Amino acid sequence: MSRGRYPYDRYMGGIFTRKNVSTEPRSSGWRGPENYRMTPHGRSSGRRGPENNGLTPLRRFSRWRGLENYGLTCCVNALLQSFIATSEMKDLLDRWDSSSVREDALDNVPVHLKGVLGAIRDPSCRAPHKDFLRCLDRQHIRLNVQHDADEVFLAVLNFIQQQMDDKVLALEIQSLYRLSVELHHQCVECSSNQSPPGSSYLLSLPLHIRHQNNTLKDCLASFFELQKLSGIDNCFCDQCKTRTPFTHGHRILSLPTILCVQLQRFRLSDSGWMQKLDCSVEFQESLDFQDICSRDVFSKDFQKNEGTKYSLFAVIVHSGSAMFGHYTAFVRATGGSDWFYANDSHVEPVSWEAVRETYGGRSSRTAYMLLYRREPTQTQGGGEGEEQEGERQEGERREGEVQEGERQEGGRRKRKKRGGEKQEGEKQEGEKQEGAVHEGGRREGKKQGVGGNKKGRNRKGRN
Repeated sequence: MSRGRYPYDRYMGGIFTRKNVSTEPRSSGWRGPENYRMTPHGRSSGRRGPENNGLTPLRRFSRWRGLENYGLTCCVNALLQSFIATSEMKDLLDRWDSSSVREDALDNVPVHLKGVLGAIRDPSCRAPHKDFLRCLDRQHIRLNVQHDADEVFLAVLNFIQQQMDDKVLALEIQSLYRLSVELHHQCVECSSNQSPPGSSYLLSLPLHIRHQNNTLKDCLASFFELQKLSGIDNCFCDQCKTRTPFTHGHRILSLPTILCVQLQRFRLSDSGWMQKLDCSVEFQESLDFQDICSRDVFSKDFQKNEGTKYSLFAVIVHSGSAMFGHYTAFVRATGGSDWFYANDSHVEPVSWEAVRETYGGRSSRTAYMLLYRREPTQTQGGGEGEEQEGERQEGERREGEVQEGERQEGGRRKRKKRGGEKQEGEKQEGEKQEGAVHEGGRREGKKQGVGGNKKGRNRKGRN
């Protein structure tokens, strides 16, 4: 979304200056727009990008690399830095055979994104992201127009889903950022759950902040807290057949590998103008949902052995006002502890204290998007990890159920066998008795026949 009429981009010395619009890198004249590099402390570094920082090409590109600004592309540059820090995305894109995309390859966003992530460490490639910017321009994310970082972020993920021919991999990439929640909408009077079927997916978690000091934990707890809708907000209940108070909120079904949090700093004022909230929002390098949210926030279908701890690895920063400004990024590599500040083509190592200065409250240079990576389940001393322990307990439970089933089945078979043997014995006994009856009848008949013959012979002799 464009925030201003003119292409403002740089915040210099307390004022915003209008830049010449061009799709090519600007001149390298001393203190030109591209050379006025704002450090994390708001002062000019006196350098002209990473090519003049005294590092050899090998050492420079092994640490971190900046990206040239090609006409109000600071927003995309900052997002690309966060994608570069997301090694999981690069690994998934490397598995994709993009050579199968021949038609409309120039307009294919995931093809060019894969190219950026692959060429960013190549010192011979001077502008690894230039084709990606042009591709976005053809997809109506225009050059020389200011955009919101969260809108471009969601647009890129949508292009991945739409334009990748390998839909399984595309779904895996989206699943990296997917927070699956269950909608909760319950009547207070009859306790009937009016929630729609299925679940909702939040690829970016928007947090509403107040005009005062905030903490990320408070914002997250407020987002997942159940709200009571009453009075004019009453909802119609199908069971009660009238409008009644409801409780409404979200319950977590599953947590993502990469948690993307957007701080909603832009909103409409009472007078109808867009304004930016520069109030302080304190966040930490580590985050645990178990400490933030109550147990009621987690759905009954939530996997208890799923990790809930996260580590911060990227911060997208906005400097300026609601109408115009500039985007930069703080990033660190996967598994690394060193932070880097990326301001377009200028990159320098910084400390955590420099990242904390983006809390807000004292300047317009504030954190806008936070990206956390879920930590692997840690093993405890002398024992198994929580995930392994959960799997072991689940395996023991299933094995116990199988053994119990087999025991019950064995008992049933034994009882059936004994019952069958008893029935067979009774059948044989019945047949034996029946045979005895038949045999007795036969003998009696034979006896009677013999007696009759004797009487006949005696009568014949007397005659």
